[in-house]
Amino acid sequence: MSTLRTQPGEMKPYGALPVPQMTPELIGLMKTGTVYSLAVVHYEGIPVPGPMVPYTLTPRLRHGDLTEIAPASAAAEVITMAAHTGTHIDALCHIGESQNAEGEPDAHGEVRLYGGARAADTVSFQGQTHMGIEQMPPIITRAVLLDIPAYKGVTVLPDAYPVTAADVQGAAAAQGVTIRPGTAVLVRTGFYQHLRDGNPAYSAAQAGLNVEAARWLLEQGMILAGSDTMGVEVMPPMDHGVHRLLLVHNGVTHLENLFLEELAHQRVYEFVLIITPLRLQGSTGSWVHPIAIA
Repeated sequence: MSTLRTQPGEMKPYGALPVPQMTPELIGLMKTGTVYSLAVVHYEGIPVPGPMVPYTLTPRLRHGDLTEIAPASAAAEVITMAAHTGTHIDALCHIGESQNAEGEPDAHGEVRLYGGARAADTVSFQGQTHMGIEQMPPIITRAVLLDIPAYKGVTVLPDAYPVTAADVQGAAAAQGVTIRPGTAVLVRTGFYQHLRDGNPAYSAAQAGLNVEAARWLLEQGMILAGSDTMGVEVMPPMDHGVHRLLLVHNGVTHLENLFLEELAHQRVYEFVLIITPLRLQGSTGSWVHPIAIA
């Protein structure tokens, strides 16, 4: 008997994400057909959250090793990395919140996940059993880019800068875009520059959404939040307040470590966003290569 909890081909709504459908509205967003790659490159030394294993690539087969397939030749490798390495998307089981009996945050309470599931009941030696990434459908949705540095008149936001509701409202107005129900919101901070240059601020002092801004975006109908940082939200503080608000309480996932420079350079602020998470049963996230079509 199959041990798969999600069957191949099966697609269901996942938190705030609907089953995808290419609608006339989405087709209408593709005015030039230009495709933009939104993924960073994985490499040894790429920053990862502190507790997670680093990215490594080790050759397993070299050209010439398999003499029995001559005159053909083959090479292959083994890659080790955490699911939250490089450009990736969070499953709803990635973040929990310690809560009291009334469901309010309490550092001494019981950890609960999206939908109220008890974290202690949702993990086995095969990984997460509640809202694993294998349950997330492909994502095809309207998306907007909010270029906060451009709105603020800088190339990159200051270290640990909290992007406020006024910032996202101002950037949206300046760019002529609206956040409406069913929209994915990608927030540019300029921090890709720090990733490129090896600046430790990329990991230690992330600019990003504060809780006020995240709440305002939710109220407009945001169904996915993304950024060119490791965590989407401002850090420090490290209490993951935006993660808890979005993932735990509203089923809105995060898309992290994005490459948004070309979209910003071309001033492409509205587009179709396509993401195809891997169906990794029990995983808290998946590496992805998102694309924007404008």
